[in-house]
Amino acid sequence: MFGSFIDRFAVNRSGAGLLLVGFIDATGTGLYLAGSALFFTKIVGLSPAQVGFGLSLAGILGILGPIPFGRLADRWGPRPVLMLLHACCAVGFAAYFFVDGLVSFLCVVGLLGIAEQAARPMGQALVELAVGTDRRAEMAARMRVVYNVGYTVGALLAAVALQIGTRTSFLTIMLGDALSFALSATLLAFLKFRPHTRAHRAGTGPRLLFPALRDHWYAAAAGVNALLMLHMALLSVGVPLWITLHTRAPDSLVAVLLVVNTVLAVLFQVRVARGTEKVTEGARALRRAGVVLALCCACFATAAYADSTALTIGVLLVAMVLLTAGELLQSAGQWSLSFGLAPTRSRVEYLATFHLGSSVQVAVGPVLMTVGVIGNGTAGWAALAAVFLLAGFCVRPVVSAAARRPHLRDETPDEPELGVRSQ
Repeated sequence: MFGSFIDRFAVNRSGAGLLLVGFIDATGTGLYLAGSALFFTKIVGLSPAQVGFGLSLAGILGILGPIPFGRLADRWGPRPVLMLLHACCAVGFAAYFFVDGLVSFLCVVGLLGIAEQAARPMGQALVELAVGTDRRAEMAARMRVVYNVGYTVGALLAAVALQIGTRTSFLTIMLGDALSFALSATLLAFLKFRPHTRAHRAGTGPRLLFPALRDHWYAAAAGVNALLMLHMALLSVGVPLWITLHTRAPDSLVAVLLVVNTVLAVLFQVRVARGTEKVTEGARALRRAGVVLALCCACFATAAYADSTALTIGVLLVAMVLLTAGELLQSAGQWSLSFGLAPTRSRVEYLATFHLGSSVQVAVGPVLMTVGVIGNGTAGWAALAAVFLLAGFCVRPVVSAAARRPHLRDETPDEPELGVRSQ
C-alpha cells in the first residue's frame, strides 16, 4: 500500500525508488534524533556537556567530507559513492554498541559526521539522474516531504523504545538506524538512473584543486544561501529557548509549533517549489525567503511583549507560519541555484560546495542562536532580521554575476535560459 502511494507521488519509477530509499533513511534518522541524547547519557554514561562537544565536533568535521567525496562522485558517479557512504554510516551506528566512554564516542561520532554530511549532495545529484533537469526541483521537494514523514515515523518508533527504557530498547534505536542505512545502500544498487557523465580532469596542478571553491561567484551564492539557512538553527534551538525563557506561552507550545512546521512543510513544499526550476525563479524564491524570515524574527521578538497568554500564542503561531514559509522558499531556491549555477563537468563537487553552507550552519548555528539572538533579546532578533534581509538583497547581484561566468556560458547548459538578466 505504501509502495503504491510512493509510486503515485513520484515523478517516475526511478523517482519512486529514490523516494523509498529516502523514506527508509529518514525513518532511521528520526529514530536516532529522538533517542540519541538519552542513549549517550543514560547508556553510555556521558555528561550533557560531553555529548554537546561530540556533536559539535561532528558538525565541524562534517565540513571536510562533501567536496572530496563530490570529486570522487564526479569521476565514478554519485550512486556508488552514496552506497559507500551509507555502508560507512551503517557500520558507524552499529559501532555505538561498543562505545563505552568519551574517546570511543568522539571517534565514532566524528567519522559519522563526515560520512553523513558527504552523503547529502550525492542524494541531490541522484535526483537529477532520476528525473532529469526539467523536474528536479519538483522531485527534490517531494523528497523533502517524504523525509519529513520518515522523521515523524522514526520519532514515533523511538518513543516506544524510550517508554520501555531498557538498555536493549536503546540499543534497538541504534540498530534500527544502522539497518536503515544498510537497506538504503542495498536498494540503491537496484535502481535505474540516467547515465552519469564522468568528469575528466586534465592534469593535477594546484589550480585544479577544488575548483568549485575557487569559483568565487558560485561560492558567494552558496554563502548567501548559508545565511538564509540559519532558519534551521532558529527552529531547532532559538525558538524553543525563546518561548520557554522569554514569553508567557506554556512550554508545551514548543512541541505544538514543531508539529505545525512539519505539517505545513509536508502540505506545501511541493507547491512552493513548483515553478522554480530556472535560476531566475530560484533567485526570486531566495529573495522572498529573506523578507519572510525577517518578518518572522519581528513576530518572535514581539511575542515577548504580549500581555496575555492567548495573544502570545497567537503571535507565536503567526511567527511559526512565517518561519515555515521562509524555510520552504529557501529550500526551493537552494535546489534551483545549486544545480543551475553548477557546470555539468563537475556537478557533484559543485553541489557539495553549495552544501557546505548547511554543514557550517550545523556547526555554528546553535551558538549564534544562543549567544547572539537569545542572549541579546530584541536586539538579537533585530540583528538576525537584518542578516536575513541583507542576504535576500544580495541574491540578485550575486546570482547575476554567477550566471555570467564564462566557463558556465561556454559549455552546453542543461537549462536553455540559465542566465539572470542584469539590470
